[in-house]
Amino acid sequence: MSESLADIKKIPCPVERTVTLIGSKWCLLILWNLYQPGLPVRYNQLLKSLKPMSSKTLSAKLKDLECYRIVSKKIIESSPPGVEYSLTEQGRELSKLLIAMGEWSEKWY
Repeated sequence: MSESLADIKKIPCPVERTVTLIGSKWCLLILWNLYQPGLPVRYNQLLKSLKPMSSKTLSAKLKDLECYRIVSKKIIESSPPGVEYSLTEQGRELSKLLIAMGEWSEKWY
């Protein structure tokens, strides 16, 4: 994990805390790709939609987001076995921020 939740909670500025949790390019794009369909997304679907992100990077970022309780992971017992990811309640609340970022970009760029 990039930083522990205990360390993040010690950051006095709420904006800095948020940036520390989700501020990387890939984290924001992962969250957007999980928010858009509103349904759980399989790992390989995420990987395809986030090219040129490597599988290693995606795994690491998902693990961080899971540890921060922003994303949940569900093992699918099928043949072949699979993994689905979805936003937790905390993650779904970030949709307001993601939508606002998109609106800002549309307006100014």
